[in-house]
Amino acid sequence: MQVINDSFWKLYQFLGAYFNEDWMCECEVADDVVRSFMNDSTAETISEVKGEIVALLHMRMAEFELREFLLKDMSCSYCYWHEWESGEVWLNHLVEMLG
Repeated sequence: MQVINDSFWKLYQFLGAYFNEDWMCECEVADDVVRSFMNDSTAETISEVKGEIVALLHMRMAEFELREFLLKDMSCSYCYWHEWESGEVWLNHLVEMLG
């Protein structure tokens, strides 16, 4: 999976840093985490993260694969399945939020 990690470096930085294990101590809802990232980041960084999410969506991973990838390979500590019907739906929401 290392090749995939290299292809999603900005996404890894975003998810690992902003959706870390303590994200709920800093924000009440996940969308606030995204807004915090957007406030802290340049337009270029936001665009790069958005592009990597779109590239990930184009891979059309099965839900189990996508969940494993986000949690283990991308160090995301947000259990999106408690609020979203799938990782694909959540990632599409992120794309919309990121503009």
